[in-house]
Amino acid sequence: MVFHSKFSRYFAEIVSQGSMRKAADVLNVAASAVDRQVLNAEQTLGVKLFDRLPSGLRLTSVGNAIAQQIARWSNDEITLLQHIEELRSGKGGEVRVAVADGLAVSFIPALVTHLHEVSSKLRFKITVANATTSASLIRANECDIALTFDPPSFTGLRVEAQVVSRIGALVNIGHPLTKKPRIRLADCLDYQIIAPDSSTALWSTVENLFAEASLAFNVVFTSNNVALLCDMVKRGLGIAIMRDFDAVGHLADCTFLPLPGVKTAPQNLSLIVSSTNALRPGLEPVIQEIKAALEAIEQTDLPRMRS
Repeated sequence: MVFHSKFSRYFAEIVSQGSMRKAADVLNVAASAVDRQVLNAEQTLGVKLFDRLPSGLRLTSVGNAIAQQIARWSNDEITLLQHIEELRSGKGGEVRVAVADGLAVSFIPALVTHLHEVSSKLRFKITVANATTSASLIRANECDIALTFDPPSFTGLRVEAQVVSRIGALVNIGHPLTKKPRIRLADCLDYQIIAPDSSTALWSTVENLFAEASLAFNVVFTSNNVALLCDMVKRGLGIAIMRDFDAVGHLADCTFLPLPGVKTAPQNLSLIVSSTNALRPGLEPVIQEIKAALEAIEQTDLPRMRS
């Protein structure tokens, strides 16, 4: 233990061995030196740390509290030393990523699997969050990277990459709309609509889309969870209005049909990092891998693609 005091090292060993003599043997010091550390601490604190019984030592309530705290410090030191080694070598470490809901189904699992194959020392912490929360996590240094749609403000953020999403309809494979070379919003009138709810950033886009079309759509299901929306499409409840990137993880069972010519402005999927906090060593290769994955999706014929 690099950062612990002599007392904490001696005390932890006494607790581990159950006696001062055994602790002294392990520490390769005189038993009197171990005993002195405990006596000095008891005198300073004004309380007993051990009850000295004929059968051996027993921790008092204060001694037990100190033992638990030292154990926490030991675990923290192990984590710290591991982090120092990661900083020294520039390899491995924890990658903290905030992602939009729709990307958590297929894109992120595939990306993490690939990154782990490239560098098995990486650890991942994935947080599914909306754009506002994702931006806040980056600014608070609680996440390193975020993949999100149009955060309300880019203050304190730096955009590493950006791709344009498209609005369309997610339908079951073989759905009548897939027979059309292209669909219009009016073509969706004959079907029940599944849509994001008002708590999502996408809802305002969908709401404006419906309002500008001046058509009466039958919205039968809303949710803030993209996976649930897609599952309801697979169950035949209706067709879902969403972004192409939200649909990526569901194209084995569904087809995404873009709505060309809609007046609503497309949303951008942004890869963002902090503009004030320096990137930790090892994150730059991860960012490059994410950029490559986004470019691959953007260059794919996503609307008719099935994974």
